[in-house]
Amino acid sequence: MSVPASFERGVSMASKIVPRVKGTRDFYPDDWAYQNWLSEKFITLGNSFGYQEHEGPTLEHMDLYLGKSSEEIVTQQTFTLNDRDGKLLVMRPELTPTLARMVAQKEGELVFPIRWQSYGRFYRYEKPQRGRGRSFFQWNVDLLGSEACTADAEIITIACNLLKELGLSPDQAVIRVNDRRALESLLRERLDISEDEIRPLFGLIDRLDKLSPEKISAAMTEIGLSSAQQNEFTDLLRTTDTSFSPWLQQIFGHLETNGVADYVALDLRIVRGFDYYTSTVFEAWAKSTLRRALFGGGRYDNLTMQVGGKKEVPGVGFAAGEMALTELLREMDLLPEVSAKCADIFVTVFSEELAPESALLANSLRNSGLSVELALNVSQRLDRQFKYAHRKGIPFVAILGPDDLDSKSVVVKRLSDGSQTSLPVADLGQIRSHITQFAAA
Repeated sequence: MSVPASFERGVSMASKIVPRVKGTRDFYPDDWAYQNWLSEKFITLGNSFGYQEHEGPTLEHMDLYLGKSSEEIVTQQTFTLNDRDGKLLVMRPELTPTLARMVAQKEGELVFPIRWQSYGRFYRYEKPQRGRGRSFFQWNVDLLGSEACTADAEIITIACNLLKELGLSPDQAVIRVNDRRALESLLRERLDISEDEIRPLFGLIDRLDKLSPEKISAAMTEIGLSSAQQNEFTDLLRTTDTSFSPWLQQIFGHLETNGVADYVALDLRIVRGFDYYTSTVFEAWAKSTLRRALFGGGRYDNLTMQVGGKKEVPGVGFAAGEMALTELLREMDLLPEVSAKCADIFVTVFSEELAPESALLANSLRNSGLSVELALNVSQRLDRQFKYAHRKGIPFVAILGPDDLDSKSVVVKRLSDGSQTSLPVADLGQIRSHITQFAAA
């Protein structure tokens, strides 16, 4: 490994703060408190539908993604590195191939259908912008082992309930749904095109929101569509009739029963850029200035075979990144007021001689179930210790002076109003009750 020249010269690096890697974020305690709030929303919702948590490795072999993930992600958006044996590794850009491998490895031991969820960190080398970064957290929800359309309806229902849980109404966000398999049949029937033209046409559909009308027309011409076919193609994508897909008609019926139909709309422009999707595909979109998909998913019926499984395991799922959702919540003024949890009580040190007694009290209070900070500077004045606790947001301080030791008591002071009470130092339950009573008020 090469050594920076500045290090060889003995130049101190302390004079300059090394910046964050582009597209990454620092999470200070209050920022992390929001992440915890959001992840708890995700996982609690998944639990309510019976989904179990799982996790995979951050590093995977590149072979796991080749031919299975989006070509754009594999060729342009992966962070790669070579291990010491020269094998090409990837910092995971998504979880579905990992999930397929995990299922394929134990397909004879698992009880199907399986309902799994995961919340973790992912990496994509793309241009950082509003709602998108190079390192982000993502919630993955997958149902494997069922070919029934009720599985697709359940996954989309969870996606709709996610919007509900975050306080987003159907006027603020919509889940746009399509059937790739049925759309392919419709394109062949209406446009009289060959199988070779389907894939580039799907690639164009997936990029329609990013292209100007002139570029769209040029792309259709390059694919080989005549003027008549181009007009037919444009009209076809505007349809709002689900009759081309009996599969979707059933799904929409279940969504109506589940009470989430207001969040869902048919959109033939949704095809998703991942090659493993086979029929149902969907994306959540904001009805706001945030011009990008919030999250998306769909059905993948043969991915486990592609990663070496012995049998085809049908699956359906979605992945929701936190950055775009956070941007929408901010725009809609729906961000929660959360902050990092501070200690329940701050144990002061009256004097250097009484420091051991304060340490014993702090340990006892921790053992009783409280979160406790202990003063570190044994020579600091009490008023300065109070000021520190107040600035940290710690609601109570404990004072253990000579008179308190003689009476086997401790003074518990509430910093918000200065009220204080003397409690038996041995009665930890009473101290805890006193603190939690005011905390709940």
